[in-house]
Amino acid sequence: MIATVTLNPSLDEWMELPTVRLGQLNRATGFARYPGGKGINVSRVVRELGQRTTAYALAGGEDGQMLRRLMDQLAIPHEFVAVSGSTRNNYKIHTQHPRHPTEINTPGPMVSATALQTLKRRVMNHRPRPRVVALCGSLPPGASVFLYAQWIHTLRQRRIPTVLDTSGAALRRGLTARPWLIKPNRQEAEELLARRLTTMRTIVRSAVDLLAQGPALVVLSLGREGAVLAAAPGHVWLARPPAVHVRSAVGAGDSLVGGFLVGWLGGRSLVECFRLGVACGAASALTSGTELCHRKDVRRLLSRVTIRRLI
Repeated sequence: MIATVTLNPSLDEWMELPTVRLGQLNRATGFARYPGGKGINVSRVVRELGQRTTAYALAGGEDGQMLRRLMDQLAIPHEFVAVSGSTRNNYKIHTQHPRHPTEINTPGPMVSATALQTLKRRVMNHRPRPRVVALCGSLPPGASVFLYAQWIHTLRQRRIPTVLDTSGAALRRGLTARPWLIKPNRQEAEELLARRLTTMRTIVRSAVDLLAQGPALVVLSLGREGAVLAAAPGHVWLARPPAVHVRSAVGAGDSLVGGFLVGWLGGRSLVECFRLGVACGAASALTSGTELCHRKDVRRLLSRVTIRRLI
């Protein structure tokens, strides 16, 4: 079973309209609502691909109840711990002009040490034990930047591999606990290493440098350009997705993580896990909003992902 942890989940509100006129009335031509947060997205992909998952999260208020109902509608097993305040709403505004979506993310509710400890205890006490735990997304107000590092340390003691997919100080501190896998995007890697990643040489060098900070695997996602997998200084691969008509790239990185973990749980080689992850990311780009990938699209795109080993 793949467990995911989302400490700051959201209701993702997706709106479509021709353009946004600031200070004026705007009428949307399309609207959808999805359960959001990076870990929840990973669980959605794992479920879509037919593997077992449980999504752990903190949820509060009426929006927290809505989040639970949406998870029930998707038939995704979940355990949410109630918190004071209300689960955040994130807004994704897709316009024809400009083409890139506008995103507005709210901070989320203040969380207590008691709620965080309760959630951690539920993950640790799950039976059967998870095969892997994915710690994903931003930290909510009230959580220490050392929190992910503390979780990773505890899970390592129990010999449970961890995936860390976050950014900023939470990623920097989390790396010190040596997670099994990290999945930064280009911008997150640039921030972590304080350098620009403008060429494939600098991207590969950066992935290897991140390996030296403790994880066993680094997957560095590059959007349309694909992703780089580094498993050791001499074991680096570049995966290129097939060209697809992109409707929304939101959640593509989370889909990559979900696909990679499904492949790993199924006993595939690292390269084939990587291929499946990149295919899931490309398939997610085919859907609108944060709908994420469909299994039939993943199957269709899988053989079209090209992978080569880099020196």
